[in-house]
Amino acid sequence: MPDNRMAPGADGPLAALIDAAVAVLAERLECSPGEARERLRALADGSGVSETEAAAAVLDSARAPAPSTPAPFDQVRRMASAAAAEAAAMAARALAAPGREPLADLAGVLQQRLAHEVGADAVAVYAVEPDSSLQLVGAAGVPPAVVDAWSRVPAHPPTEAGYVARTREPLFLPDRTATPPHYLLVGGPGAEWPSRAVVPVGGAAAAAVVVAFFVKQQQFPPPVRETVSQVVDTVAGEITERLRAHPHQAGWITDAQEMLDAMPGQVGVSVPIRDAAGDIVDWVLVAASPEATDVAGLRGRELVGSSIATRYRTVVGTELWHSLSQVLESGRPREVGPFTYTPQVPGIETAVFTVRISRFGGGVLLTWSRHDEERRLAARIAQTERLGRLGYGEWDLSTGTVYWSEGLYAIFRRDPESGPPTLEEAAGQLHPQDAPRIAPRLARVFEDGQSADLHYRILVGGEERHVRARFETVRDRTGRVLKVYGIVQDVSAREAAARDRARLVDVEAELADRLRSQQNEHRLVVALQQIILPIPTGVLRLPGLDVAVRYLPAEVTSRVGGDWYDVVELPDGRSLVAVGDVAGHGIAAAATMARLRHSVAALAVTSTEPGELLRYLNRIVHDDAAEPTATVVVAHFDPETRQLTWAQAGHPPPILVSDGTASALTRPAGMIVGARPDSTYDTVTTTLAEGDTVLLYTDGLIERRGGYDSDWLGPLLRTVADTAALPIDRLIARLQPANPGDDTCVVALRLRPS
Repeated sequence: MPDNRMAPGADGPLAALIDAAVAVLAERLECSPGEARERLRALADGSGVSETEAAAAVLDSARAPAPSTPAPFDQVRRMASAAAAEAAAMAARALAAPGREPLADLAGVLQQRLAHEVGADAVAVYAVEPDSSLQLVGAAGVPPAVVDAWSRVPAHPPTEAGYVARTREPLFLPDRTATPPHYLLVGGPGAEWPSRAVVPVGGAAAAAVVVAFFVKQQQFPPPVRETVSQVVDTVAGEITERLRAHPHQAGWITDAQEMLDAMPGQVGVSVPIRDAAGDIVDWVLVAASPEATDVAGLRGRELVGSSIATRYRTVVGTELWHSLSQVLESGRPREVGPFTYTPQVPGIETAVFTVRISRFGGGVLLTWSRHDEERRLAARIAQTERLGRLGYGEWDLSTGTVYWSEGLYAIFRRDPESGPPTLEEAAGQLHPQDAPRIAPRLARVFEDGQSADLHYRILVGGEERHVRARFETVRDRTGRVLKVYGIVQDVSAREAAARDRARLVDVEAELADRLRSQQNEHRLVVALQQIILPIPTGVLRLPGLDVAVRYLPAEVTSRVGGDWYDVVELPDGRSLVAVGDVAGHGIAAAATMARLRHSVAALAVTSTEPGELLRYLNRIVHDDAAEPTATVVVAHFDPETRQLTWAQAGHPPPILVSDGTASALTRPAGMIVGARPDSTYDTVTTTLAEGDTVLLYTDGLIERRGGYDSDWLGPLLRTVADTAALPIDRLIARLQPANPGDDTCVVALRLRPS
C-alpha cells in the first residue's frame, strides 16, 4: 500500500504517541496543534529519525523541565533511540492482560498448518474489543518489532483487520496495494508480505480475526481461499472459548461491557498501562455503564478509551491515582472521597466526587457519584427559567405548603422573602378585563382538579403583563385534589411582537398603495416627457452646427421628471439652444419643465439675447407661486461670426473641447430663475474654432451623491479631453451620469467645417 495513504501520526497503535507529542509541543511552544505537528516533522527530518521516534523523544524530554534552548539533533537521536523502545513496549501492554500473547500456542498451530497447506509464512490472531479496537493475543512467524508496534490496533485509522471484524467477511489481498481505499495494513506497508488473507472468527459478532501473511505473492484462487477458511474454522471454537473463559485474556472485557450495559448508576472498568519495567504509567477505561458520565459531558460508551494521563490529567499523583494500583495489587476494595476534581479544560466547572474501587478481572471496577449534581441541576433550571421567562409553582393542598421558583417570583416581581402569595392575593393581580373569564377556570383547577392551559393578563406594579399558564393536578381515589403543579411563562414580549407584526402589515399595505401611486405617477411623467421632450435620434444639422442630444432618466422611478432641453432654428439662420433643470421631481417638475421649454420657444420670437430671455423666464416662474425654481443655460449661435453668446441662471458651466483639451467656460453672473423678481443676467461671448465642441448639461452628469467636491468637474473634463476626433454622437455616448439617482440631459454642439 503506498505511503501516501497514511495520515500523519496514523502508524498503527502509535498514533496516540504522536498525538501526545503534538500536545506537548503545542503547550510548550504556545502554538496550534497543526503548527506543532509541522514542528515535530521538521524535528524528525533534521534528526534523521522517524516521526514516531521523534515523538517518543519529545515525550521523554517532557518528564524533565523544558530546556531554555531546543535540543540539538544529535541529542534528539539519542533520546529517540531510548524512548522509542519504551514507547513500543507501552503500546504492546495497552490492555491489562498480564500474559503476553495468551493464544501464542494456537497461533503456532495455525501457522504450521497454513504453511503446509497454502504456504503461509506468518500468522497473527487479534481479539475484537468493545470499542472496535483489536488486541494481539497470538502471533507466530511475526518479527518482534512488528509484534511490539502492532500489539494493539485502534479503531481509527481503519485497517484491513478492522474491516473484516466489522463486516465479518473474509478478505484476500493478492497485492498489498489492493487494500480497500484509506485502509492501513497491519504490520506496516513493508514489502516482506505482499499478500495476506484475513478471516473472521465467530458468528454474528466476530470475537477475533486471523491474519495470514505470505512472503511470496499469492493470487488466492478459490481452492486456496476455501483451505484458509477451513483451517481457521478448525481452531475457531478454541479461540472463542479461551477468550471468554480466561479473565486474563482479552475476551473478558467484552463480558464486562455486557454486564455494565445492564447496570444502573455510574460504573466503569479501567485497566492499567505499564512501562518497560512493569510500572503502571496510565489507566484506560475499557467498559462503561449507560449512565456513566464525566465532567465534559461524555456518556456511556463514549467514555471507553479515555485515559487518565491524557483526559483527566489532574488526577495523576492524587490519592485516587495511588488507590487504583493499591486495589489492583491487594484486592481489597477502597472508597476515595469526597474530593474535588479540577478539569484541565477551560470552561468546565470543578466537581466533587466519591469513587469506590474494586478489583475486577485484569483491572478495577469503578463506581462514582457526583455530589454537586443537585446544585448543577438547580443552576440549569434557573438558567432555563431566565432564558424562557418561565416560572414553576407547586401547591400541596393537603398540607397547605406552596413552592415558587425564582422565575415565578421574577414574573410577578414579588420579593422571595415575602413567600408565595395566597390564591386570593394572586387572583387580585388579574387584569380587570380578564378576571371574569380566568377566575372561574382557576377555581376549577384547585377545587375540581381540572387541567388548564390559560392565556391572560396580570397587573404588576401598575404595568400590564401577558402570561401563559399550564396547570396539572394530582387527585386521590375519591377525586380530592392533592397537589397542583403549574408552569407560568411571561409572553409579554411575544404579544408586543404580534402587535408590531400587525402594525407592520398595515404599514406594508400603505407602502404598497404608495408604490402603486408612484408607479402610476412615473408612467404619467414618462408619458409627459415623451410628449413634451422628444429625444432626437442621430445628429441634428443646424446652420454651422452639428447637434447631438442624450437624455438619461433616473434609476429611481419617483425621481423622474425635471431636466429638459430645447433647440430652436431661427428664421435668420441663427440657432438658440437651452438646457434646464427644474427643482424637484414628479408631475409638478414635469409640468414646470414643459412650461419653461415652451416659454423659451415663444420668447425666441421676440428676443434672442440670452440674458434678456432669462430675465423673462425668471419673471414667469417667480410670479407663479406654485412653480418650483430652476437652473437654466441659454446660448445663441451665429454661424457667420462663429460666436456663441450665452447666459446662465445658477447652472453648471458649459465645457469647451478644443485641440485635445477640455475646460469649463467662465460663468457670467446669474441667479436661479424664480428666486427673486428683479434678477438680472449677464452674457458672455465665446468664439468657436473649427472642430470645437461645446457641452451643455444638467447637474446629474457631475453631481455625485453627497454634494460637490473640490474636483467636481475633473472626471468630466478628463473623459472628454481626447474626444475631438470622435463623431459627436459617439462622444456623448461615452458620458455616464455621476448620480444615477437623478435625471441627466446633455446637448453637444460642434462647429461644422466650412
